[in-house]
Amino acid sequence: MQNKLSSRDKLLESAAKLFLDKGYEAVSVNDICKHAEVSKGSFYHYFETKQALFMTLMENWSSRVMQSALSQPISADRKIKNVLIEMPHQFNTAFTVIPKGFPILVDFWRQAMGDPTVWKTAVKPYRYFTGFFMRIIETGQLDGSIRKDVDSEILARLLVAVAMGYLLEATYDQDKADWSAITSEGLKLLLEGIGGTK
Repeated sequence: MQNKLSSRDKLLESAAKLFLDKGYEAVSVNDICKHAEVSKGSFYHYFETKQALFMTLMENWSSRVMQSALSQPISADRKIKNVLIEMPHQFNTAFTVIPKGFPILVDFWRQAMGDPTVWKTAVKPYRYFTGFFMRIIETGQLDGSIRKDVDSEILARLLVAVAMGYLLEATYDQDKADWSAITSEGLKLLLEGIGGTK
């Protein structure tokens, strides 16, 4: 059993590296098997197609990002606006891992546009984080740190767009900036305009 799991992990790791280096379209099942030192028979034991492996990579990534969000405790005595401003520091690994894999995400989104099955997986993290931020914003409206007249869904979508924009920027400047700090400062500027009375 251990060997099977090990082979599957090797295939996933090799595929992620090859997709990153060459792009999804340029990598074949043979390339993945050769890099992983795993037979094609083993590949097809775990994955029906290259796309199925790709989907597994994306689902694993989405799950890790969502789990990291769920694992961040929000203290009852802290103002939600401050929690949002500090959140990029808690997701610091996203700014080191995601930008390097951004070309893979672009491939994923391109595929998703023409395939309903892929699309379902592609939008899952977006919908999750939109709902996640809506709940946080509504809590902030209750504690007075975010104005009550702010539409929580519109602000949640704005926060997701800002985060995605910073991740894209980090792709172009991976080594020269502290993107967690830059994102935090950007959120601070944004949230000052919608702050409550506290």
